[in-house]
Amino acid sequence: MTINGDAGFGVIEPLQAMESHIIEYVEQLKANDNIREVEVTYKSTEAYWTRVVHHLEGPSIHDTVLHTGCMSRLPIIIQDGIQKHTVLAPSRKKVKEMLDLLRARFSEVQLLRLRTTPYPKSTVTLTDKQTEAFRLAYKSGYYAIPRHVKIIELADQLDISRVAMQERLRRVERNIMKAYADDSLQTPHG
Repeated sequence: MTINGDAGFGVIEPLQAMESHIIEYVEQLKANDNIREVEVTYKSTEAYWTRVVHHLEGPSIHDTVLHTGCMSRLPIIIQDGIQKHTVLAPSRKKVKEMLDLLRARFSEVQLLRLRTTPYPKSTVTLTDKQTEAFRLAYKSGYYAIPRHVKIIELADQLDISRVAMQERLRRVERNIMKAYADDSLQTPHG
């Protein structure tokens, strides 16, 4: 999601693969007293793109973050009514300034994690064969729900056995899960 003043633009994707959850969320947005307008600009069974105009009595979260010399990194996650922002700040002093200002303007602000360096583009290291297998699987819809291709079909395209394809993808998945766990399961600081 990106917010510019009172208008926010975002992509809504359900945590469980059901369009009914997206529809329900959009209806909740429309019923919210703090929202003046909701427009769905793109619709599929997997995601909706939205434009939402908020009724603000002061600067938005985004404007507050920018005012302190910091910036939000996309995506901004909204789950269970809570916005989760990844913020890049030039110094700890600016982080404190931003948190103080946010806490003065909004009812609840929590620091979940503090890192001294921005997130790297990717912390996952894959072999060339794993990368090739993953790209093919991803682009072919192997990770879609429901799957659009069988693992044997992927293996045939790479001219390898089904077991070899399975092993490559399992190693990719393990590496991605490990990188995610190493990052997201760190003890929060604050």
